[in-house]
Amino acid sequence: MKNSLEVNKSEGTLLVDERKRLRIGELYRYKFSVNRDVLKEHGLDVSYLFVRIKNEESPLLRPVYLTGPYSFYIDIRPHNYNENRKFRGKETISFIENLKPDERFKVKILLNKNSRVGDSSNYSWTVDIISQLAVTTIPKLEFTFRIGTTRRVVKRSNELFENIEGVSLEMWDTKTLWDLPPKFPEKPVHLVIVTHGIFSNIGCDMLYMKDKIEEMTFPMNESINPNIIVRGFMGNIGKSGHGVHCLGVRVGKYVLEIVDKLNKKYKVDKISFIGHSLGGPTQSMAVRYITVKKPDFFDPVNGVKPVNFITLASPFIGVIGDFPFYLSVPLDMGALGLTGRDLNLKYTPLTSKDGLYTDDDSNPEHSKYILEILPQAPAKKIFESFKRRTIYANIMDDGIVPLRTAALLYLDWRGIHKVQKIRKENKNQSTSGGYNSSDSRESSTASSPSSKNDNNVGEIPPESPNKKAALQWSLPQAVIHGSKINKYKRGQTNEAASNSDNERGVIFDGQKFQPPKEANTVLSALSVLTAAIPDQEYIKNPAVRKDEVIHDKLYHPEELPPPHYENRPIVKKLIYPNESVNRIQERIAREWQETMTWRKVLVQIQPDSHNNIIVRRRFVNLYGYVAVEHMVEHHFGTKVCSELADDPNEPKDESNQPQHLESSNEQNNRSKSKGVVDAL
Repeated sequence: MKNSLEVNKSEGTLLVDERKRLRIGELYRYKFSVNRDVLKEHGLDVSYLFVRIKNEESPLLRPVYLTGPYSFYIDIRPHNYNENRKFRGKETISFIENLKPDERFKVKILLNKNSRVGDSSNYSWTVDIISQLAVTTIPKLEFTFRIGTTRRVVKRSNELFENIEGVSLEMWDTKTLWDLPPKFPEKPVHLVIVTHGIFSNIGCDMLYMKDKIEEMTFPMNESINPNIIVRGFMGNIGKSGHGVHCLGVRVGKYVLEIVDKLNKKYKVDKISFIGHSLGGPTQSMAVRYITVKKPDFFDPVNGVKPVNFITLASPFIGVIGDFPFYLSVPLDMGALGLTGRDLNLKYTPLTSKDGLYTDDDSNPEHSKYILEILPQAPAKKIFESFKRRTIYANIMDDGIVPLRTAALLYLDWRGIHKVQKIRKENKNQSTSGGYNSSDSRESSTASSPSSKNDNNVGEIPPESPNKKAALQWSLPQAVIHGSKINKYKRGQTNEAASNSDNERGVIFDGQKFQPPKEANTVLSALSVLTAAIPDQEYIKNPAVRKDEVIHDKLYHPEELPPPHYENRPIVKKLIYPNESVNRIQERIAREWQETMTWRKVLVQIQPDSHNNIIVRRRFVNLYGYVAVEHMVEHHFGTKVCSELADDPNEPKDESNQPQHLESSNEQNNRSKSKGVVDAL
């Protein structure tokens, strides 16, 4: 039998020949390596290789690829690529956002310093092949993956293909990647549960975030290493319309099961939750379910200690106050099933109340809205026990989950305006067009909390009462919005650093204050398909990235203003159609914040910002890199883990002032591991 090295030299040598299938939410990660010296010994002296990946599905499926996993994302990363460091040279980072049926992805990979492993003769690349979209879970996508020494040889499969000495191909599938063991099996484990949003999935869409957490924690010294395990429930894929209660119960059951399973091998003593979009309410319901079904689970002495509760662009108070009428009606009518009605604050009788209330709960006045039930007792005590509660929200360009609901209704708008003003002045003074690292520092400084609380927090209402309110039910909100300044006045948080009347006047003077541009829901949805893709300069050079954290502040319960809608005359409800909705949303927001401190981090990133905020696809959504990096650094970074290690039974709360962001130079100089997968 001939091996690949005996193939005619004009055709070349086939080094990799794979044929696989993927369902929705599934992926394959390959680590392809060659030893150049060994290949030379076999007569193969190469300085480049050819990669060919083909979507083997019928081209007839192209018109319907949106209904299932008929498209997929691919990227190829040289060994030394790192988002934190400048990637030098003219070599491009190869990726394709959507390889359609019967299309081919062809790449020429180079054996150079970018792919070289240290000073050895080994060269390596990581290839991610990821199934996209999330509507149906049944079909499979078939693809072929070949690497060879010539373009010709990778065009067809070689039935006589055999492995070649000096060539290595490691492969991880979805299950393997999401079932990695802790670095120190004998030490207590910190379990991180990630939860995806609507029309999304754990396996692919939350992969970048998982990678970054592992890259941050895996290389840490044993004395401070948190011994992270990242897991996520995959049983909700394609079932996003089943309602927040149903989805959360499933996640809650999964958490109980996975902890029991892990405890047979390790000892789980800490837990964190990270949810994107609908994942925020879903993980909240999961915490409630666990609290009701197993009250001792979060026991501070013998149970699992809650550490981080993190959400990114999550609709805590629903979306009805932000969505225009022509989108709210379809939600009411079941466009997104029970979930749509939950987010629109519509009552839907539950066939099951499993995990909502304890058996001895005799309170007959339960809320009929699931989003209002989530933070109430008995779960409230558990939410209060988390050492860090952090919200990430897009300040612009997110019409799917707008700022008002993602930031829990209350914000310090004076601080945000101050940040914008400082940044504008700073950029005007800068002589270069690149990123000025001092911007991020000033962002945190300008909005950092003070020990003095002068009742700075206010509500961000959907709109201010005006004579156009009667048109609410017939025109899009963008048409009928009245004064754009009044609603920010009512939503103002208390100014701790300065309380002067002069400053207040400057902030809310209609001539000077410019509120953030409101996102268009339809355009935000379309941006999933049409958003601009980062160019090579953005991918390769962190210094040119302008997406940034512009507000990072701790909000304390004592900063909340008095309720605006409480005890208002019933006639208000008749005059203003949104009065009832605003009252419900205010109750929900206050329930979450009256006894809890929250860290609110606002980011300004480009469309499609709702998916960018988690970097749903590594390079297509890289504009959200800053949000993921901030989240990982400030919740799983060296400083935080050192604090946990100092007193493992009592992780420290966030300090009164959020940590400053690293400058771009500090980020570039910081050496970071390539991650768990590359280390294996």
